[in-house]
Amino acid sequence: MKKVFKLSLFLFALTFFVACNKKEVKTEKKEQNNTFTISGEIKGLGNTNMHFRMPDETQEKKFRWDSIVVKNNKFSYSSKIDKLETLKFWIDNKSIEKSAKGGGYFPVLSNNLMLFVFPGADVKVSGEITEFVNAYPSEDKINNDLTKLHKKIYPLINKGGDLSTKISFEEDKNKRKELEISSNKIDNEVLDIKKSFINDNINSAVSIWYLSDLMMRSQLSDEESIEIFNKVDKKLSDNPFYKDIAKRIQGINATKEGQIVPAIITSSTVDGVEFDLASYRGKYVMIDFWGTWCGPCVAEMPKVSEYVEKYKGKLEILGVNSGDSKKRMADFLEKNDYKWQQVLNVKGESNDNFVLKFNVTGFPTKFIIDPDGKIVKKYMGNGEESFVFLDSILK
Repeated sequence: MKKVFKLSLFLFALTFFVACNKKEVKTEKKEQNNTFTISGEIKGLGNTNMHFRMPDETQEKKFRWDSIVVKNNKFSYSSKIDKLETLKFWIDNKSIEKSAKGGGYFPVLSNNLMLFVFPGADVKVSGEITEFVNAYPSEDKINNDLTKLHKKIYPLINKGGDLSTKISFEEDKNKRKELEISSNKIDNEVLDIKKSFINDNINSAVSIWYLSDLMMRSQLSDEESIEIFNKVDKKLSDNPFYKDIAKRIQGINATKEGQIVPAIITSSTVDGVEFDLASYRGKYVMIDFWGTWCGPCVAEMPKVSEYVEKYKGKLEILGVNSGDSKKRMADFLEKNDYKWQQVLNVKGESNDNFVLKFNVTGFPTKFIIDPDGKIVKKYMGNGEESFVFLDSILK
């Protein structure tokens, strides 16, 4: 009996040991799968750095700046990531910059290396520096699809960048107009190629990303965006870009005139105290999407401040800051003595991603809400019309 007990105990211990080892192997394998690697050679790159924003949920802005050191045209980089992401690399190379009159340069996509990374990805990059970053990723379907598209549009985008430089320095109005027509023609050609690629490869992750990008840049009408999105296979609903588009589509429908304004309940405020938009019921409300990086937004702030006082008791202003850290936003508000309610947009899949929730595609954007909580007007860009409208209903 003792032998049987000892044998049973031994088998139990062995089973437990094997199970633990299997568990450890699975955990180790999962960690390995979260690793991605980027390596390659871009002729003409020389010895430099490639800078990029690495997604990082531990950071307030959900990313951190990082860089890859390039030696003799070659580079390699490894890190961990939880989901599919796009990375864009800014390269220290003055020869390809599209300079602007008065200093600075025009940011063009063809001066960046762009690729997709995901858990387990091993991305290879090859190409050369010509008038632009004529280099592309490979080794998996997503990056192969991206390369297929970018090889078509990068040369055109580069030409568009050259025209932007010429327009900037051209003083003759007639010649400048001709250059602008040529530039618009290239922009339209690039847009047509992107749209054609999306429709021909509707279930590609690249198509979904570019659909989201075109929506964000207001290069598609709401109707066109919805029509294209409805063609995408619902099996791709776990794709992070698909989720972003789905939220934007919800935002399109939820922010039409006459709709009850989407809820804003958040502790992402200057003082950390929870704010609920519903607390403003019974008054008119102007929701102002802005950022300190947005020149027109900052230029309008004194006017917004004026209307806070002008219609006190009748109108509430809610600022929704996007693109700034909480400290940067708070410092700006304190410096200028702006005291109306502010909330901070949180990127990603958070419920506080109000930019997606309200389908905001440009800054500044303003929504006018009536005392019953219904959306009356939406204004994008210069807000003068919004102030004229407020005068018409509040005087």
